[in-house]
Amino acid sequence: MAVPTWTVAELCAAVGGVIEDAFADELWVRGRIAGMRRSRPGHLYFDLTEPSDGDQAPWDAPKLAVVAFRGRLRGIEAVLAKVGNLDLSDGLDVRIRGRVEYYPPQGRVQLTMNAIDPRHTLGQLAADHERVLRALAADGLLDRNAALALPDLPLRVGLVTSDGSAAFADFCHELASTPFGFSVLLADARVQGTDAETSLVSAVTTLDGLDVDVICVVRGGGARTDLLAFDSEAVARAVATCGVPVLVGIGHEVDRSVVDVVAHTSLKTPTACAAALVARVRGAVDHLDAVGRRTAVAAHRRLATAGTRVDGDTRRVAATSRRQLAGAGSAVHVASRRLPALARRGIGHHERRVDAGAGRAVSAARLHLAAAERARRAGTASLSRVAPAALRRATERVDRAGAVASLVDPSQVLARGYSITRDARGVLVRSAAMVATGDRLVTRLGDGLLHSTATGVDLEGDSPSDRPRGEQR
Repeated sequence: MAVPTWTVAELCAAVGGVIEDAFADELWVRGRIAGMRRSRPGHLYFDLTEPSDGDQAPWDAPKLAVVAFRGRLRGIEAVLAKVGNLDLSDGLDVRIRGRVEYYPPQGRVQLTMNAIDPRHTLGQLAADHERVLRALAADGLLDRNAALALPDLPLRVGLVTSDGSAAFADFCHELASTPFGFSVLLADARVQGTDAETSLVSAVTTLDGLDVDVICVVRGGGARTDLLAFDSEAVARAVATCGVPVLVGIGHEVDRSVVDVVAHTSLKTPTACAAALVARVRGAVDHLDAVGRRTAVAAHRRLATAGTRVDGDTRRVAATSRRQLAGAGSAVHVASRRLPALARRGIGHHERRVDAGAGRAVSAARLHLAAAERARRAGTASLSRVAPAALRRATERVDRAGAVASLVDPSQVLARGYSITRDARGVLVRSAAMVATGDRLVTRLGDGLLHSTATGVDLEGDSPSDRPRGEQR
């Protein structure tokens, strides 16, 4: 029996018929979008792949070609936007409904997409989000970056975003509109799509090894599914373990990604992220200005207080000094007026004592000499026998008399602090009445002579006001 030969058209028609018979009704399929592209007419093409288990290479993963024609696609996208602010994108887990067909022009089986289950996508996103957060929490990474101290002057900024994007322009414009000297080091990165995860990790890691104060990760607005890369565990770990504070502004008002959770500071937009840096620097500058002003005011106050205190102290010292000098002058004046009279009284008193002592000594000596003479006459007979003893006793008496006489010796009196005053002719001044104003005097002290001129004479019981100036009494 001869084997029939099929034409290509016949075989394609037969395969198509078999597929149509086998999958007569629409069915639901779940998988992950990959290789998404749009045609010029507006049709959407992508592959629906089986999520990899980690051991399977991407090219070995089963995949199914999917097409969503423009008419149906509008309704699908409207449902996604309304239910969860979602958008079809690579890496998104979906559950879609469609019809299995054979497309002869390309010889492939494809699924024509007619509907989508947004709750499946939302649930999967939420589940992945929670799974990553649990893994980071287990490793203690949720608050690690937030614990870093944000510098007071974060002027060296590392920026992670797409070069030339609106996010880049908004961020840099906000910094440039200030008087502060910000410097921005850009690490160009894809912020969505299949390459976004690897690109973001590389950019953050690169900037972490450079001399920057902070790292800012920013992107513009978009659908919730545009945040897929920022829910990535790899990107979140790179941010959490960064050695400098990481600020995030990824353009979403409601949704909060995993990167938002682990970053030092999460802000809504790129502009808000830049504004936070500006506010930080402005706060530090204002604080320094305020400290400077307070320091200047305090210094002026202290100087004024110290000046007032010094002025007061100076016035008090001057007044006290004047009072003390005036008192001392008065005391000196009084003492100078009293001293001559006291000295004269003392000298006169001691001169009288010296004269009396001298007279008593002379009388005593005479008495002793007379007694000795009588003894000599009476003891002439026994002189030879008692001469040595008598002579010794006599000698002792003479010595005692000499000692008494030396006590009243004027030179000894002078040595004890007294003085003797004579006028220019050498006459001993025994009374103030013997001296007139202008007389030159010579006073003998214990260790020398003192020459002076009398400037006034005050007698006891008399005061200078009782007589004309210079009159002697």
